[in-house]
Order: sequence, then structure tokens, then C-alpha cells
Amino acid sequence: MAATLAAVSARLIGDLTQPVVNYRVALVADRLPLSLDPLVDATDPAVAAMSPLLYRSLLRLDASASPVPDLAAGMTTSLDGLTYRLTLRSGLHWSDGTALTLQDVLATIDWVQSHGFPGTSLASAWNGVDATVSGATLTLSLATPRASFPVTMSQLPILPLGTMTHAAVARLASESGTPLATSGPYEVAGTNSSAITLVSNPYADARPRMGRVAVLPMGSFAAAAAAFAAGSVDAVLATTPAERAQLLRRSGSVAEDVTTFGFVDLIFNERVQGLSDPVVRSAVNEAIDRTQIISGPLEGLGVPQYGPIPAGILWLGKATASALPNPQAAGAALTADGWAVGANGDRSRNGVALSFTLSVPDAAPLPQVATGVASQLDALGIATTVAIVPSGQFLSGVLLSAAFQLALAGWDNGADPDVSSYWLSTATPPAGFNVSGGPVDAFLDQDLTALATAGSVSQSTAAAVRVAADLAADVPAVFLYAPQESLVVSRTLARAVVTEVGSPFGDAAAW
Repeated sequence: MAATLAAVSARLIGDLTQPVVNYRVALVADRLPLSLDPLVDATDPAVAAMSPLLYRSLLRLDASASPVPDLAAGMTTSLDGLTYRLTLRSGLHWSDGTALTLQDVLATIDWVQSHGFPGTSLASAWNGVDATVSGATLTLSLATPRASFPVTMSQLPILPLGTMTHAAVARLASESGTPLATSGPYEVAGTNSSAITLVSNPYADARPRMGRVAVLPMGSFAAAAAAFAAGSVDAVLATTPAERAQLLRRSGSVAEDVTTFGFVDLIFNERVQGLSDPVVRSAVNEAIDRTQIISGPLEGLGVPQYGPIPAGILWLGKATASALPNPQAAGAALTADGWAVGANGDRSRNGVALSFTLSVPDAAPLPQVATGVASQLDALGIATTVAIVPSGQFLSGVLLSAAFQLALAGWDNGADPDVSSYWLSTATPPAGFNVSGGPVDAFLDQDLTALATAGSVSQSTAAAVRVAADLAADVPAVFLYAPQESLVVSRTLARAVVTEVGSPFGDAAAW
């Protein structure tokens, strides 16, 4: 499993009317030296953490994870969902004082779409998007409607490329450690082998409370945690319960939890005898106690999820359980369906035993969660053995090849409610991640397509409700929880402002 943290030590100096305060904020990077270009190594969590401090996008995600204008003054969408028109806010400048223009936007999109651009995920998201400028209006044209496109715009930091030659832009990937002018609350004042110094951007909309930040990247969580315990680091991002618990051993530390856009589900392989019975799948769904999993192996670092839409996408509303877990009713349904409990406590019918292997990647805390799920299934009379698979082999060797009976998997689709790549009937591997092997549900396909192409919030919300109902009827999986990350801070950083969802560092300038 790739490292999900980067250690960053930060010296933060307030404005001249306040005393000097030394803060050291910890993250852990996938690769060092750390890229200062948010489009290069964009999947590195340290680069992602730095991005909102340095750059802005046309749109941003608000506190409910809904895309709203950022650099853009506003946006209109055509009725067919194929054309987006945006204008920039007036008076925008880069940190070096030059004007931020639509040419910078065009050049950024052009680079992402160019041959050899290093970020395959970003390149794929912008593939087929035609960008043109007429006067003060930017027009983005799509070949097919994509309800996710506003989220895509929020995930593209705009860089100061408008006056650069194509050759200079092409060199950016190999010169990602060279600072560019910025649009966010900070600019890069200097770098060396051990530190990146950020200072307040004089052209930012609002001056950040922390006027100066010295960022010192480290290479492991162990190093960051040791520095935090010693008091030489004041904040560390934890992505597992064990990491959070380790950091909270420091006296006076406080954990600020933020919900990610990921989700964890228990997937049924419907090709397997027993699991092909919808009564069995429904019984498992009815019996699973999500709160027990969250309070147990997750130690509270997660929120329950009751449907396919990630719980972190708050603008769609918080899905809640239609009823409390009811293992007694689930057991009665199994018995009525002919799955009788034998002398050993396990259920079987006509020589077929409800005895399965639950495959899970070796990525904390998923093995511990799998053990908790297996315990609940055992109590239902479904014998469950947990098989831990090396993380690097799990997707291709287990899920995509359908070499599993039950599987516990973690996914992250970002702030995009379009889950068609997981459940559309045509999204079977290698075209997608629909690995359950269930029969085609034409109504589900129709509702997933509507969700993927919805042109308004009301249409998206209605389609999401229908998709959730379809999957609740088919039960190809049990949706368990949305993972959380925890920014653990010392008492000196107790005023840290952390949003409920998204990036823990999205509001760092307000600390």
C-alpha cells in the first residue's frame, strides 16, 4: 500500500501584531523531493495537501462537497449538459503581481491534454474536452454529458502557464521542484534540500493568519510520529486508527477528524453457490451492525454508510439506516428460505453450506474490519474465514479476476456521485469494477446513466435515490462505512479549522 502521509514541519509566524509562534505540521510523502507543481505527482498525499495552500481552481468544493465558483465568477450549463461557460473574477493576480487570465486556464488544460503529460488520471478526466476563449468567456465543450464535470474542474489547479512557450511548459514535469507564481494563500519564498519556505501571498483574497511556513518533508509516518511525540512537530495527519491512537499518546493532543470521499463495502460474488441467493445477501445486509464496526476495529475513525453514494458527498444528503440491524430477523429469513442451522452452528441447504472465505487486502485497518464482519456473519450461522492478501495483488489477482467469494474492499471515487464504474452492467473488468457477477438490472443501468448525466442538483439527487433503491433490492454488496482521516494537533494548534469532509488542509490558512 502506497504511503498515505507525508511529514511536513512548519514554522508559522503570525502578523507583526501577534507574538511569533512556531508550528510544525506533519504529513508523509510517497516520493522525495516533494513536487511543488500540483499537477505533477498529484496522487502523492503530500502534494495534494500542499495544493490548496498554493493554488486555486476554476471551481472549489464547499463544506458540503458541492462545486462552487473559485477563480470563476460564475458558470452556466447548457440544457443538454454538453457546454459549460465560465468567466473569471475580476482583479485576479498571481503572487508575482502579473494578471491571472483565461490564457493561463487554456494553457493549463492544454498541458494536461498534451502527449506525455505525467498524470494519467487527470489526463483521462480532461480527455475529449474542447476549451476555447471568446472575449471574457471560457467555453468547455464535452462529447457526452458528464454530471461529474464540475467536480473535475474543482480538481484542476490552474497554473501560471499563459505566457510560457510550449517548450517551457513541457519541461515542467522534470522541473517540478522549481517554484512557480501562485494564486492561493501562500507563495514559495525559497527551497533547499530540507525545507520549503512559504510566505503569505500579497495578492491573496485574504491574508492567512500564518504569515510564514517552513515545510520540511519526511519520508515515513514513523519519523513524523516520533517527531510529534518529541514535541518537535505540532500536527500529523493519521489515516488509520492505530496511527491516530499513537499520536494521541502525546499529552494535550487533539484529533480533528475529516470524512474522506472513499467508501468500504463487503462484495458478494454472486457466481458462488449460496451467495447467488438474494435472501442470503439480504440477510447479511440486515444483520451487519455498522456502528459496532466503527466503534470496534475502527476506533471511531469512520462514519456509517448505508448506500452506494460516498457519505462524504454531503450535498446529496446523509443516508441513514431504514432500520436498526436485526440479526434475529435475518436469521429467521434464512431459516424460512431453507438454510437450516446444523449441529456445528453453521447453516446449509441441500448439501450447500453457507461457508465462505472473506478476502481482504493487507492494508490497515481493513483486515481488522474484516475480522469484525466475519464475527457478525459467524453469529448469523454463516461460517466465514478471513484471508489476507498482499495489497499489490488484491485488485488484479482477487477482485478483477473474480477469485473471491466474499471481499472487503476500499474505493475512492473522489467527490463524484457517479458510481456507474462500479455497478453498471457494462462496467465489468477491464471496463470497470463491477465484479459481483450479478444479473443485468435494466432499471439500475438506466438510473446509473441518469446519475452520470444529470444536469442539476435536483436531477442528481433523484437519480441517486433511485440508484440506492435499485442496489438495495439487488444487494450485490453491503456498504459499510466511509473512512475518515484525523489531523492530530498539539494544544498550541488547538484552533485549527478542519472541514467536515475533503482535505484536512483546505482551511489551513485560517488556523
